[in-house]
Amino acid sequence: MFKTYYFLGSLRSTAIFAAMSIPTIVFASLGIALLITRRFRGAGFLQWLVLIPWAIPLVVSGTIWKWIFDSAYGVFNDILYRLGLISEYVPWVTLPIPAMLILLLAFTWVMLPMPTLLFMAGIQSIPQELYEAAWVDGAKAFSTFKSITFTWLRPIMLINVIYTTLMAIWSFDLIYTITQGGPADFTALISFYTYHEMFTFLDFGKASALSIFVLIIGIILIYAYFKALRIGALRLRA
Repeated sequence: MFKTYYFLGSLRSTAIFAAMSIPTIVFASLGIALLITRRFRGAGFLQWLVLIPWAIPLVVSGTIWKWIFDSAYGVFNDILYRLGLISEYVPWVTLPIPAMLILLLAFTWVMLPMPTLLFMAGIQSIPQELYEAAWVDGAKAFSTFKSITFTWLRPIMLINVIYTTLMAIWSFDLIYTITQGGPADFTALISFYTYHEMFTFLDFGKASALSIFVLIIGIILIYAYFKALRIGALRLRA
C-alpha cells in the first residue's frame, strides 16, 4: 500500500479536503443555528430550508452541483458571463483549485443539516437564567457568547467535529459524480482509490489495507479531539 504511486497524493488530497471542510462546516452550522434559533419572522421557514439537503440523495446532490458548474451549460458560468466577468465559459471542474472548492461547496451543502440540528438542540437547552445573570452583570455580547454559549456547546462541537471528520475522510459519492478524482488526481481522496482497488482492479488485499489505514487515522483523530476537549475543559475550570 505504501509503495503505490497514488498513496501519498491521495493522502495529501484527503488532508487538504478535511482541513478545509471541517472548520467550514462546523462554524457555518454554528452560525446558522445561532441565527435560526432567534425569534423572528421566517425562522420556521429557515429551519425547514436547512433540512432540504438531507432529503436529497448524495448522488443526486453531486449531479446537481456538477450541472451548476458545467462548462457548456452551467448556471454559474452563465451568471458570470452575463455579468461580464468572463468572456467564455470556463471548465471549472477540470481546474485543480476550483474543482476542490466545488467539492468543498457540495460537501458543505450536504453535511450542514446534522451539525446544525445538534447545535440548535444545544442552544435551546441553555438555561436563560445564565444570560439574564450576564446581562445584569453588564457583560457584552461577545463575552456572553464566549463564556456561556460556546462553553455550553463544547461537547456538541466535539461531536460535530468527529462526525464531519469521519465523513470528510470517507467522502466518495460527491467525488465520483462531480470530478471522478480529477483533474490529475487532485481531488482523488483515499476513499476514491479504495473503491477503485476494490471494484475496478479487484485487489481486495490493498483495498482492505487502505480501509484499515483510514480506520486507524480516524481513531487517532477522535482520541486527539477528546484529549483536546478535556485539556480545554481543565484550563477553563482553572
